[in-house]
Amino acid sequence: MKINLDIIAEELSAFSPRRAGRKKTDTAIRNLQGVGLYHPQTSLSPEICYAAAADSITDTFCCPSGITLAVIGAADECLLDSADAEILILDGGKAQCTFSHIFNALNSVFLKYQAIDAQLSSAVMKNVPLQEILKIGEALFGNPLILFDKNYCILGEADPRLEKLELVCDKWSDSLMLSIDTVNAIKTSPEYRRASASADVCFVSEEYFAYNTLFAPVKGGGSPLTMAVMETDCPLTQVHRQLAVYFSGILRLALGRNHLSSGHSLRFEDFLKELLYDTQIEQAVIDRYLLAMDWKNGDNYLLVTFQTNRFDKINSIYNNICVNIEKQIPESFAFYFEDNLLAVINLDRARMSKTDAVHMLSIFLREGLFHAGISYIFFDFSTFSSYYKQTLGALEMGEKYSPHEWCYDFEDYVLHYFMHYGTSRIDGRHLCHPGVVQLYVYDLKNKTNLLETLKTYLECGENAVQTAQNLYIHRNTLYQRLKKINGIIHTNLDNANIRLFIMMSYTFVDLLGLSPVES
Repeated sequence: MKINLDIIAEELSAFSPRRAGRKKTDTAIRNLQGVGLYHPQTSLSPEICYAAAADSITDTFCCPSGITLAVIGAADECLLDSADAEILILDGGKAQCTFSHIFNALNSVFLKYQAIDAQLSSAVMKNVPLQEILKIGEALFGNPLILFDKNYCILGEADPRLEKLELVCDKWSDSLMLSIDTVNAIKTSPEYRRASASADVCFVSEEYFAYNTLFAPVKGGGSPLTMAVMETDCPLTQVHRQLAVYFSGILRLALGRNHLSSGHSLRFEDFLKELLYDTQIEQAVIDRYLLAMDWKNGDNYLLVTFQTNRFDKINSIYNNICVNIEKQIPESFAFYFEDNLLAVINLDRARMSKTDAVHMLSIFLREGLFHAGISYIFFDFSTFSSYYKQTLGALEMGEKYSPHEWCYDFEDYVLHYFMHYGTSRIDGRHLCHPGVVQLYVYDLKNKTNLLETLKTYLECGENAVQTAQNLYIHRNTLYQRLKKINGIIHTNLDNANIRLFIMMSYTFVDLLGLSPVES
């Protein structure tokens, strides 16, 4: 952590600190690591604040250039002002403290901030909850602080001391957020408007907000966040601005290490978005991201895209809804992408079927006036973008052919989609019936021939005798295979559209030479 004379002066205000030297108006933040005793004959480091007794400052005093000096006692400021150094005079004021007393107080400043920095670094490395990091931040600022997202939703808990802070509850997610009136008042602050353009730390007075407050952007690769330090216990100063820059960097590191923002990881969200943009990502990298979620390739996953026109895009609360989805659906991850809400569900880890997952999501679809497109079950994230296209295709076809429905499964509309677009938008392997994929995988693993059996059975008009003859097997063997097939794909073969869909899928596999196991 960067410590400079401004911070030291504020911490040691009881000793009547005064700046001296040619650099006394220098606002640069020097990275001071500790305190030492000044000896002019020794090599001096720019990272150390050297303490010198005032009576050692005489006409023969020659201060090396570029160092930081703390002069303890009643020193001759005229002699010090000519020095090319950063100098702080600590004379003890009326207390008339000894050199050793002030030196120990100076050393305590470094120990205090080093302890806070070590505590924060440890918290980041251990991935402790975000709220715990904010609590450590309170010791740094001497005031409570909050973190909110671009929708002004509070991340974590608001300190009970902030009684004047006007918060409202979002009915969709049960999350607290700043009221619209509060947000609009903040935006009228002149300094806030100036800082918004440059993304700098800014001060907003209680004229525009509930408290005198420092707002600091938390920069990172994910959604923009803002930290607010509110003046309740001690006055906000220029030093607090410097500390806000430091602490916002700590929050950025914490969020980058899979801390939760709006209930979910910014890094994992960015990873999924890269996949949606068809970015080529090595399998080893995919595996590492999945491992962070305790997921893995090979598990059964479901992707759901929620589409709505209910909310104003500028003041949306989509992130809050994402949080609520994740609370309600075990082993799910929700995020915002291209004006839609996406939810990925690990069905294996959640120990639920596709039907169960859709049922659990129904509250968001009906009460939120959403429409939802549902993908096939998939198990390989390298083709993640294809399943997003499936959800969009399900929404498009569903709204065209079943406008009164609220939930559209791509499996039910794949024939409509194929008639409109063929394979121009989605690779043929990702149009295959899920049952065909399941049988293909089963055959590979078990050296069986179930997919060929099903194809022949359908070609023979579901005539068991003819099927057995064509396959050169006994009818009992065929019945055993059909029972096994039904146990794997759970598909109603009495439905003509499903039979057509399966035969179409087999065509993709056979004629186009596509491998559904890659889907």
